[in-house]
Amino acid sequence: AGAIVTLASGRMYPLVATLLEELRLIHPVICYGGAMIVRASSGEPVFERGVPLDLARDVIREARRRDLTARVYVGNVVFVDRLDPDRFNAESLRRVNAVEVGDLVGFLSRDPSHLAIDAPPDQTRALVNLMRAQYEGILNVTTGHPLLTEFSHRDVHKGSALVWLCEHFGIPVAESLAIGDDWNDIEMLRSAGVGVAVANAHPDVLAIADDIVPSVEEGGVAVALERYVLSRPT
Repeated sequence: AGAIVTLASGRMYPLVATLLEELRLIHPVICYGGAMIVRASSGEPVFERGVPLDLARDVIREARRRDLTARVYVGNVVFVDRLDPDRFNAESLRRVNAVEVGDLVGFLSRDPSHLAIDAPPDQTRALVNLMRAQYEGILNVTTGHPLLTEFSHRDVHKGSALVWLCEHFGIPVAESLAIGDDWNDIEMLRSAGVGVAVANAHPDVLAIADDIVPSVEEGGVAVALERYVLSRPT
């Protein structure tokens, strides 16, 4: 139909590369919740705006005060103070090949691409709200993962990345469609010409969506594409 299709993820590029290949997507993909936009074929950044170094160090210290793990993403590598095989997040850190450095505050020498604090799943959203209050107007705080309270530059989110891509391709933002399900999708759905939530989305996402389609399991993404892309007059 001539539409440009891509993914907008909170994940790093290596964790979406397989999906890009399977879906045969060729256009730049949004990673780290908007902090990085990369070429689908190579992972080479075409846009990057990380967390200011002084604020990243402050978040790391905040995690330590709460006896939680801060994970710092520099490019496509994840760094942590230490790896504990008995902690609730051990498997999650193993999956991303996290590197133990002993002292993240001392180790960091540049703005990290992305930053997160790991918390048990039943504590994550409460921690997001606490961190939003603490860093209001200073950092963007959200979540798209059961364990992660995620931090970005205050002006960075999936919505800002969508606007950047539209400008990059010369497409009016009003002509864009975004589909999402979690807190880190809210700004994107608000920014898009049409913001669609799948039925199994978080209630906060359902509340701001322009339209709601069936759940992911029921093919809701396909329904949205058929409704807003494939059925358009050519």
